[in-house]
Amino acid sequence: MDENDNPAENLAPPLPPVPPAPPEGSSLQQKMIASTLGLIGIPVSASIIITTLLLLYASHGDAVINKYVYMGFILLILAIIAFSARMDYLFYERTKSRIIIPLQQLSLAAHAIQYGNFNVVVDHHSDDELGEVCNTFRTMQSYLKNSIAERAHLLTSRKILFSGITHDLRTPLTTIMGYTEALQLGLGKTPEKRKQYLASIASCADDLSKLIDELSLYNKLSTSRIICHPVPTNFSRAIHSFINEDLEYLKSRNVNVSYNTDDSIIAMLDEKEFQRVAFNLLANTIKYRDKDTSEVLIQIYRKGKYAEFTYQDDGPGVPPEKTAHIFEAFYRTYEARSKTSNGSGLGLAIVAEIVTAHKGRYRAVNENGLKMIFDIPLKEGSNTK
Repeated sequence: MDENDNPAENLAPPLPPVPPAPPEGSSLQQKMIASTLGLIGIPVSASIIITTLLLLYASHGDAVINKYVYMGFILLILAIIAFSARMDYLFYERTKSRIIIPLQQLSLAAHAIQYGNFNVVVDHHSDDELGEVCNTFRTMQSYLKNSIAERAHLLTSRKILFSGITHDLRTPLTTIMGYTEALQLGLGKTPEKRKQYLASIASCADDLSKLIDELSLYNKLSTSRIICHPVPTNFSRAIHSFINEDLEYLKSRNVNVSYNTDDSIIAMLDEKEFQRVAFNLLANTIKYRDKDTSEVLIQIYRKGKYAEFTYQDDGPGVPPEKTAHIFEAFYRTYEARSKTSNGSGLGLAIVAEIVTAHKGRYRAVNENGLKMIFDIPLKEGSNTK
C-alpha cells in the first residue's frame, strides 16, 4: 500500500447535510418578546384601568365611600402583585422546560463527548432555534459516534491484516532459509537429497510469489484502483464457462459441481474479474474440506433488481458467530486453518472486493456446509421476466 493511501479517510461516514432554517414565525426570540410583553403589559394595563375607575368613583363619593374605595384599591393592587408573581413563576417554569433544561442537556452531552461517551440523550424537540440547535447536535453526535466506530474497526482490520501478512511471509521464508542453510552446510550429500531441498525451496518461493500477487490485487481492489467494467452478460453461461475451464483440475481433486440456474438471466458482469470469484470459491472449498470428495451446488435466480448467485459446498462450514467475518482479509475461522499451506487468507476478501466493485452484496450462512450468497445487479430493465 502506498504511503499516501489513507483508508481511514474513506471509512468516515458522509457529512450530514446542512439543516434548513427554522420556519418563519417560530422564532425563539419572538416567543420570548411576546411572553415578556405579556408579563409586563397585563399588570400595567390592569393597574391603569383600575386606578382610573377608582379615582372617578372617589371624586364623586363621601369619605366613607372613599375609604372603601381605597381599601378596594389596595386589595386590587395586592391581587395584581399576586397575579404578577404567579405569572413570573409560570414564565420561569416555561423558560426552564424550554430553554434551561435543553441547555443543560446540551452541556452535559458535550462534556460526555470529551470522554468518548456519545450516549447522553438530548431529547428536546421544538420548531424554534433551540430545537434546531438540538437537532443539529444530535446529528453531530451520531456522526462522531459512527465515525469513531468505523475507525476502530479499521484499526482492528489493520492489525489482523498485518498479523496475517507477517505470518504468511514468515512461514515460507523460514522453510527457504532452513533448506538453504542445509545446502550450505553440505547436508544434502546425495543428488536426491539436494533435489528434494531445491524442490521445497522452489515450492515455498512459489507460495511467496502467489501471496505477493494476491496482496497486490487485494490492495488495488480495496483502494479502488481496479474499476470493474460490467456489461450485460448471460450469468449462467458465464459461470458454466468459468467452471469448464478448470474442469480437468476439479476432476483431479474430486470436486463435483452441479447447477440449478435460470439460463435467461442477464446480469452486469465484468467476466475477467468475476472469473476470479469462481476460482477463489472453488479453491476455498478444496482448502478447507474435511473429506476426499467435495460436492458443490451453484444456483442463479432472480431476486428483485439482482441476480442472486449462491455457492454451497458440503464442507465443515463455519461457526455461526464467525460467518460475518469470513470475507475479511486474513481472517481464519479455526487455528488449524492458519497454516500457509491452506492459502493466503485473501481469497474470500478478494471475492468480496470484486463483488463490491460490481455494486453487489454478499453474505454467508451455514446450511449443511458453507453457503455464500452474492447479489449482482441485473441489466437495467431485465428484473422481470
